[in-house]
Amino acid sequence: MLTLGIDLSSQPKDTAACLIDWRDPGHVVVRTAATQCDDNALDMFIREANASGIDAPLGWPVAFTAAVGNWTATTWDDRDFQKSLRLRLTDIEVHALTKLTPLSVSTDRIGLPAMRAMALLARHGVTDRSGGDGRFFEVYPAGSLKQWGLRCRAYKGPEKAAIATRRALLAELRKAMPVLQVDASYAQSDHAFDALIASLTTRAAALGQTLGPSPEQRPVAKREGWIHLPQSSVWPE
Repeated sequence: MLTLGIDLSSQPKDTAACLIDWRDPGHVVVRTAATQCDDNALDMFIREANASGIDAPLGWPVAFTAAVGNWTATTWDDRDFQKSLRLRLTDIEVHALTKLTPLSVSTDRIGLPAMRAMALLARHGVTDRSGGDGRFFEVYPAGSLKQWGLRCRAYKGPEKAAIATRRALLAELRKAMPVLQVDASYAQSDHAFDALIASLTTRAAALGQTLGPSPEQRPVAKREGWIHLPQSSVWPE
């Protein structure tokens, strides 16, 4: 199996991709990170991979899409209504499990990468945004790190302290997964590092080792997207 992790930005300059080759169980090879990925590059990687994990929202809250399509509210003091416009079902579930709060796709700048993600899904004929097709999964690297018992804060950015944190995280990943062959260059860029975590999470999702939506949640998750968090302390193999 080849897994692809994509740290998706609205523009190529901050978009990175990571392919991991799992065909030899004793020698899991992480290919050199691809950076500044445009749509053509991403499509090429997707065609090569068996499963892809995208670090970007794959949909908007159902209540939000309904509201902007036909706004009926006349007041703005209902906190539950405000929350339903801001957060998807999966965002609420992730916060309950990890205490991390994913950025709001409807009210934060993450909405721009989401638009690019939607174009990507449309190109590849994806209609189930919950990961039910086994090919495309929404991932959240900080949440994956938290589930694996690793540091999930203060690792982003070009500052020396952030780079040092990413180097330490790489060392911890190698210790937890001795078969993982990953180059130290993944610590130089938080985009490349997030793509690496996205690809590892994609492997977990493909193996059924992530927390998917319940049967009751699936109809909403198919429309809003669903963040696949690894099962706590379970490493992909």
